[in-house]
Amino acid sequence: MKEQDYNLEEIIEQSFDFSDYSVEEKRELIEETSGMIMESSLLRALEEAGEELQEKFGDFIELDPDGDLMAMFIEKNIPNFPNIVIDEIRIFKEMGNE
Repeated sequence: MKEQDYNLEEIIEQSFDFSDYSVEEKRELIEETSGMIMESSLLRALEEAGEELQEKFGDFIELDPDGDLMAMFIEKNIPNFPNIVIDEIRIFKEMGNE
């Protein structure tokens, strides 16, 4: 199975050691980590994409989109987003090893 076949939470779960945490703590940590990685990935993608997409995203976000609409926007406008997310996971993991 390729990494792209997993969802972000599964990749995080496989990438970090959660054995010292309860099931609830593990779920919360995975959710929190997922949110941080998605946020940093989106910020990076928008920065790399340039001003035109940043303005388009600004207009889009004012509509208060739900998760599905956000996913469609990203898929349509940031085709390399999965690669950015994978790279951000790597960066996040390396930060934990310092």
